[in-house]
Amino acid sequence: MERYDRQMRVAQIGKTGQETLQASTVLIVGIGAIGTYAAEIAARMGIGRLILVDRDFVELSNLQRQTLFTEQDAMQKEAKAWAAAKALRAINRDIQIDFLVDDANPQSLLPFAGNVDAVLDCTDNFATRRFLNQWCLDQRVPWVFASCAGTFANVMPIIPGETACLHCLMEKMPLFNETSCDIIGVHGALIPMLAGLQVSLLTKLLLGERSAKYYQMDNWEMAFQAFGVKRNPDCAVCVRGETAEILFSKQPVLLCGRDTVQFQIGSAIDFRELEMVLQNQDIIFQTNRFVLTFCFQGYDFTVFQNGRVLVHGTDDLMIAKKQYQHFFNEI
Repeated sequence: MERYDRQMRVAQIGKTGQETLQASTVLIVGIGAIGTYAAEIAARMGIGRLILVDRDFVELSNLQRQTLFTEQDAMQKEAKAWAAAKALRAINRDIQIDFLVDDANPQSLLPFAGNVDAVLDCTDNFATRRFLNQWCLDQRVPWVFASCAGTFANVMPIIPGETACLHCLMEKMPLFNETSCDIIGVHGALIPMLAGLQVSLLTKLLLGERSAKYYQMDNWEMAFQAFGVKRNPDCAVCVRGETAEILFSKQPVLLCGRDTVQFQIGSAIDFRELEMVLQNQDIIFQTNRFVLTFCFQGYDFTVFQNGRVLVHGTDDLMIAKKQYQHFFNEI
């Protein structure tokens, strides 16, 4: 307990609170800008088990705002969840750190059902947040919503059955804005401020303190506001119990702001078989534990073991599909 001495001196935490944190399990969805900072804070605080979920790999453009990753991770295109877990284990060997290289969806999170004390939303899209709102409601697990772009950030703790849920706050989800920071950027100094606030709210939840406020921050104007948010007494999701329709499409999808088209195969990919195909065509490839990359006719391919394929270099679905079908039969 010596490593947490300064934390236990905080009156609101103390020895008992530290023991509670060390006995807690937190699921962190999205290991990008917010997620890497939040995960590092949580690991250094001694939260007993962290489960890191992210479907993406490390790129050079991530390093401006995503801690835990190195230039070598970007060069090797390491899976973000794996790279972050490796870094966190070097920071605190006394806690358990698990990771999942996949989307957060009903199937991928099934092993964690009933085994999580709280969830941190560190994603970059409202489709996943809507799913987390439903999943946490079903699991009766509190979670902390967070988002940011430019110099502006939002964060709100959500306690199923007690506080407003995300559907109460935003009944109609935004049609656009899948990855808004890719479009308007994000100020690097905003991220640790938001992550610190998010983990502060998480700590209060784990220690039994409840909050029903929605926080907004602008780190350029140095403005901070807190609003009371009431639960919608007629909310279709958290009051009437209707299950929100959440679609996980297998069809090709354009990733907003990334000049990339995503394909989803219905089964896992055997890298050894794909490597043989590429070798037979004299195509140079690079592979690691979770990601295989190669270039074909000027388009970069990123292939994940769980069946997700990214075709980079075009926003035209038909062009991407033509390139994709050089190697894969299933769409």
